[in-house]
Amino acid sequence: MMNTYDWWVAKLRAIRHSKPPEPPMRLRLHEAGHAVVGHRFGYTQQGIMLREDDTGETSQQHATGMDDDMSVRLQTETIISMARFAVTLEYPEYRTDALRIGGDVQSELVHAAIIHRIDPAMGSTDEIMDAMWARTRLATRNNKPLIQAVAARLDHYGSWTGEDIRRIIDECEKELGQ
Repeated sequence: MMNTYDWWVAKLRAIRHSKPPEPPMRLRLHEAGHAVVGHRFGYTQQGIMLREDDTGETSQQHATGMDDDMSVRLQTETIISMARFAVTLEYPEYRTDALRIGGDVQSELVHAAIIHRIDPAMGSTDEIMDAMWARTRLATRNNKPLIQAVAARLDHYGSWTGEDIRRIIDECEKELGQ
């Protein structure tokens, strides 16, 4: 005879979903923000992963050369990273999520401190953070329709390859006439 727990597990497993559950839009916008802002700065998308625990990851890279300016590169990578906050703030219903994750800015602060050491004329670490935040908000605001379109295509948990992301961004840009 089956105990109650095993009976419920068997019953739940027997339920067939016509479509797998979609990740929350908050998560999809977050990862689409990283991807689109990275794309705008010329970074190559390596992929996006949306996990069923409602976390995600966007992977991208930029080809480096001998003459790369480390300060510019750190600024760009920080802006791409900060896009997660800026995109979330564009949607009032997700602002509490932005405040929840807003405390996690250690790498951005380290980047700003390194930029200050490389080029003190850019200002203090605080001034550099303020300038990068303004650029991040501008990048996400200017690309909001594209970010929304890409987020809409991230309609299931799992992963998308770099090729998938490039195709999605290209298709969405064509649809939006960009």
